[in-house]
Order: sequence, then structure tokens, then C-alpha cells
Amino acid sequence: MKILIDPMLAVLARDLPTEDKAELLMCILEYPTRDCELGLWKYMKKQIDIDAQKYREKCERIAASRQKKSDLKSTLKSEMESDLFSAVSKEESKNNIYKENGNSNESVRGNAGGSVENPVDNFFISPDFSIDDLCVRLPKLSAYLATYLPAVVERAQKTLIKKRQGQWLTLAEILDWIQQESVFYKQNHGGV
Repeated sequence: MKILIDPMLAVLARDLPTEDKAELLMCILEYPTRDCELGLWKYMKKQIDIDAQKYREKCERIAASRQKKSDLKSTLKSEMESDLFSAVSKEESKNNIYKENGNSNESVRGNAGGSVENPVDNFFISPDFSIDDLCVRLPKLSAYLATYLPAVVERAQKTLIKKRQGQWLTLAEILDWIQQESVFYKQNHGGV
């Protein structure tokens, strides 16, 4: 634990005998295991304890906030996946009806051309790929992405295009990519 000491205490300690100054210094260095009867130390110890309590409370608030944010992301992700599953089921049943009536709807175009068995569940990563386009197609995605920094989402889009271009990815794979980009961003920007 860091101990912050008010520099004005040096003025108060100036008139103390050398032995008391040494005792005061040892109390500071060995806090909280060492104690002494100096009045200045009792005052300093009280301030240190108050500051330590404030620091613990701040850490707890930050941890609770992070947990709440993590829970929100998990909830939004699971809601989106369940909505996506129901949309896929509806699309499959619609395709089955078309097939029964003699119409073929197997080759439906995705967001960048090319055929795919299920355009609702798969997204083609092309130079034109845009996470904003996904948000238009899946409105709940915007609320989920709002839990990330815009720089993270932008970088995730760029790296997806660079590293996964020409591939079909599911929404879950894209969301995992954004999550990994967020972890990378935090590691390289001091946990921001």
C-alpha cells in the first residue's frame, strides 16, 4: 500500500529530537506493525488509516462497476444470440416453405456478395465490411457495442478486414474478435 504523507508534517517534526524523528520514520516504514506514543505519529496514523479506507472503498467501487459492465455485456450478448437464433429459425422455416412450393432460396446474397447457406448467421469479411452495417441489420448490436470504447470497435473492424478477409464469420466469432481486441487495447493502454 502506498502511503501519502503531507509535506507540512515536516514542519511539525522539525522541532522533535533526533531519536523521536528516527522513531517516527521507523513507524512510517513499518506501518502498520509498529506503533509508538508520539503525538505526531498518532495523528499521522489516523490520516493513513482514513486514506487507506478511502482507497479500499474506491477499489471496491471500481470492481463493482467493472463487474456490472461485464454482466451487462454478457446479458446483451446472450439476448442477441437468442434473438439471432430465433431469426435463423424463422429464416430456415421460410426457406423450407419456399422449397416445398418449388422455389429455391438457397443462394441468398450476404453483405458482400457470394452465396451462403444462411445469411442471417454468417457475415462475409470483405474490404467493404462494416460493423456499422451489422448494427443496422441487428439493432441490439448497437447497445452491446456501446459497452466498448469506439477505438476498440474501430480497430476490431480494421483487424477483421486485414486478418480474416474472404472468410465467412458468425456473429459470435465477430463478437469474440471485438472482445479480444478490447483485452489487447486495455493491455496496451494501461487498463483504460
